[in-house]
Amino acid sequence: MVMALSVSAGPARPRGFLIFKYVVYGLLAINVVLFLIIGEAHESIDSLGWVLLLGSFEFETSSQDENYGSHAEKYVVLALQISGYALALYGTWSYWQAQEWPDFINAFTWLCVCATLAYDVYAPGGYGGLEWRIRNSVKAALYATLIGVALYWAYDGLIVEPTAHSLLEVYDAFLWIVCFGVIELNVFDNEAEDDTGGALNSTG
Repeated sequence: MVMALSVSAGPARPRGFLIFKYVVYGLLAINVVLFLIIGEAHESIDSLGWVLLLGSFEFETSSQDENYGSHAEKYVVLALQISGYALALYGTWSYWQAQEWPDFINAFTWLCVCATLAYDVYAPGGYGGLEWRIRNSVKAALYATLIGVALYWAYDGLIVEPTAHSLLEVYDAFLWIVCFGVIELNVFDNEAEDDTGGALNSTG
């Protein structure tokens, strides 16, 4: 195969975590439908793009350290990623054009998060080293930015000018943080298992 998954499944998590994960993803599906109903067109396109990216990262970070099962599987994942990035970039550009600055900052920050996740999947560094600490510091700054935007929307949408759309934005912002938090847990499991495996191999 041309490209192999460079991640592993990590330690098995409790059944409760799996239930939580799929409940969260189910809520996200409902969220996308809500944006299709009451959101702007570019918001719906943006949301769909992030769903595609989330799905591809969930697949890759929860798969074992092995080659794709077939060329078709690899190209399906690649097609999802390309489509997701295209829609997300369009949504980000739309926010810029409309001068919707909180939405633009949020969307641009999510693109940066996806860049760090792509790095985790395709070019993982050594666990616990300087590169690992820098990468996690960057991630912490990115997620802090996302939480800051979500809190701004919460203040604006719940206190200043409550509307159905603003409430949806608050719900959407925090839901996406939780969803990508699940992906980050997959990455953490992979890194921890690789580190444990490396330690075992070095003592054997």
